[in-house]
Amino acid sequence: MTKSRILAAIDSSAAARPVLATAAALAPVLGADVEAVHVTEGGGATASALAERFGVPLRMVAGDPLEAITDLAAADDVVGVVVGSRDQPRGRRRVGHLARSLADRMSKPVVMVPPGAEPPDRVRTVLIAMEGTPAKVRNLQRAVTLAENAGVELVVLHVDDEDSIPSFSDQVQHETEAYAREFLDRYCQGAASARLETRIGVPADEIIAAVAQLSPALVALGWPQSDDPQRGAVAREVVDRSEVPVLLIAVA
Repeated sequence: MTKSRILAAIDSSAAARPVLATAAALAPVLGADVEAVHVTEGGGATASALAERFGVPLRMVAGDPLEAITDLAAADDVVGVVVGSRDQPRGRRRVGHLARSLADRMSKPVVMVPPGAEPPDRVRTVLIAMEGTPAKVRNLQRAVTLAENAGVELVVLHVDDEDSIPSFSDQVQHETEAYAREFLDRYCQGAASARLETRIGVPADEIIAAVAQLSPALVALGWPQSDDPQRGAVAREVVDRSEVPVLLIAVA
């Protein structure tokens, strides 16, 4: 039986190391092998040396990076792509063109890794950030599967405004726990060990604050695949500001 693969899209810069480190940490959680991909017009000694250091095979291909990686990721055994989050000059913290274009095109998860990230050797905690009430439960299932492996803690962060959270009586603690259990049962089926954190405020600010507080290996968010130019505003801001890798899950 063919084992699943995670593609780690690397270049010859220092940003390639955290990309490979993130892919290596995710691999055992997803039951997959890592394959490094380097799109080049010639050369590739740095990428080759880095792939050798991590003990993963390297595929070097020519052509347009977006087209090449998209084509490779379409294979049935590929479960996701890990890529550097920014390709702009140092100091400009915006989602890079390649990373965003991959997220727009792919239905499979895309993990965006900031150039200064220090991924752990293994994934212990995953933060799933949710804004409002999810309209489609199935959009969470890919992220929920990350918690099914032993040793992975799943924290669901639900960010809302004051008007959308339930009102409580004098039994605040009991009712809060009941609300959390009901929410997880409804929207995170299959993740019995998950816990819910609720926050009120600006979604991107609350997500970044939770990342700083909980120190997850990565944070997962939905990425709307539509023609709306304002789509994914929260996800884009989180990718811009996050110091940990961000897993984007395609949302119709």
